[in-house]
Amino acid sequence: MKNIIKKQLDLVKSVKIDYNEDTQRIYIPKTIEIINDALNKGEVYIIELDDKLLNPSSNSMLASNWNSGKIPTSKVYKVELLDIVNNMYKFNGIAYKDGQDIYSDNWYGWFPKDNFKVIEKVEAM
Repeated sequence: MKNIIKKQLDLVKSVKIDYNEDTQRIYIPKTIEIINDALNKGEVYIIELDDKLLNPSSNSMLASNWNSGKIPTSKVYKVELLDIVNNMYKFNGIAYKDGQDIYSDNWYGWFPKDNFKVIEKVEAM
């Protein structure tokens, strides 16, 4: 493989690219990962929360100041993005498990950008 191609492939950070120098075959996996910076207000997403959001410390500024003491109870939510302020994202949504909405467990509040990941974008609720 030419060195310039190899150097360019090594720069890709969003997916792991495999290449075989003997056969010169390159495998680039298909991905639909959505980065938090690309989220749009009014869109609906399925997000997964970090464990530290589910079990915050007793002096958590997020729970006390941003979310009026409310702590999420589910790991995965189907949410609509309402607002973005700096690195904070305001969502309104419901818990989501095994492809089903759990209407008895809803969430309205803020999450920091680095404490959730987007699993997929879905149609409006």
